[in-house]
Amino acid sequence: MAMSEDRDNQKIRETYSAIFRQCVSLNTELYKLAPLAKQIHLLSSNAVSSAARAGSEGDAFRVLAQDIQLLGEDVSHCVNDTQQVISEIVMLSSKFSKLFEHFTIYNKLVNHTNFENQDIDVKTSLKLSEKPQKKIAEEIITNNHKLTRYLGQLSNLMSPLVMLVKKGEYLAVFSSVEAASVGEHGTSFEAISAMLRELVGQLGIQSGRQRLILRDLTELMEKQQNILRNMLYTH
Repeated sequence: MAMSEDRDNQKIRETYSAIFRQCVSLNTELYKLAPLAKQIHLLSSNAVSSAARAGSEGDAFRVLAQDIQLLGEDVSHCVNDTQQVISEIVMLSSKFSKLFEHFTIYNKLVNHTNFENQDIDVKTSLKLSEKPQKKIAEEIITNNHKLTRYLGQLSNLMSPLVMLVKKGEYLAVFSSVEAASVGEHGTSFEAISAMLRELVGQLGIQSGRQRLILRDLTELMEKQQNILRNMLYTH
């Protein structure tokens, strides 16, 4: 029984460590979106300036410049929202190992002691230790629910990035078409189109990588919750 319990404890410790590493990795990846959002915002300013210099020839491109500006704002909002949530996720995941260590200490204290050979004071002390053990178990479960909820929020916040990448790709194509239809200002329009294409390409690659990490993390949380549920409800 003790060996089986130790194996379960070790399995949960390893899972908690894996969850924390995945959360830190996701946090690192999400922060890579911030420079991209700034670059898109800067590019939109350049697009507005280029359209203004083109005068009446830049009327159509001016509309595209406004759309690029909106794209930059949408990406920035999305990035800011995800960074707020991921900070909570990393904080929660860092708590798990400490809480679980406390739980196992109390569990060993309560369950691995022969009460028949203890005096009244020791028995009372051990019995009282069951209360903080229960409280820690409840806190672990609460934090698990919070983390799962935050992961769901993060998934919802990241989902618009797919559409924003598509929008950026379309804007790059339209900008390139417009560049070909104007005279001397076509070079600057094409340069903006090429840069936009590159930035949204990076955005698509990075957000795709982040969605994979989030998917793996969500699956790991489900696995961990099943293991933890079985362990907690046996005590």
